[in-house]
Amino acid sequence: MQQFFTPDIDLTSESYSFNEVESKHMAKVLRKNRGDLLHLTNGRGQLITAKLSLVSPKNCVVKLLEIKEIPASKTAIHMLVAPTKNISRFEWFLEKATELGVYKITPVLCDRSERKHIKYERFEKIIHAALKQSLRAYAPILEPLTPLKEIEVNRPTFMAHCEDSPKESLKSAVNGQANCSILIGPEGDFSKAEIAWANEQNITAVHLGSNRLRTETAALAALHTALLMNQ
Repeated sequence: MQQFFTPDIDLTSESYSFNEVESKHMAKVLRKNRGDLLHLTNGRGQLITAKLSLVSPKNCVVKLLEIKEIPASKTAIHMLVAPTKNISRFEWFLEKATELGVYKITPVLCDRSERKHIKYERFEKIIHAALKQSLRAYAPILEPLTPLKEIEVNRPTFMAHCEDSPKESLKSAVNGQANCSILIGPEGDFSKAEIAWANEQNITAVHLGSNRLRTETAALAALHTALLMNQ
């Protein structure tokens, strides 16, 4: 069943009206008809079954039939990743991380970051589209671009870097850490000063294997590993 992201939905109401952009897409592209059933989610765990009562390119309206509470995952992985110079690669990561079930994403600004600005609203749109496509009921939290040394280290945190120093495999480090944060650096890796800062914060240095991965590949591999080890 088709799913739509409706963060502004009033769950006490009997109906919901889509905005003109969504209405046009529903009527002209998806060719929905009156009486069709849809799923709506506010991204906070509520999955709503609804039926179309009005279909128009300017205004589609559904009647709310059932509201189902979806239990939140016991695993909450926070990915802190430096946006790539080629922003489409980072956007790919946002999409795939949402599909996998990431809890929170923080774009981080590092010493060697080549991209120092992001389009937050575009990132949100990509996440919301992936949420609809993957039929998930929880939207990941997207934080603003944050300098690395301004992040809060208040849970088990792991930094994947390429410096030649003792490191534990991420697979073993995250085993049993259902609520943790993982840091992935920019194309040029974290600087020596950033690695030293991480050591001072008791952030655990980890590796992802013997292959050198692109930033977005490393981030997705790390997320999948953490989710898999905490199933």
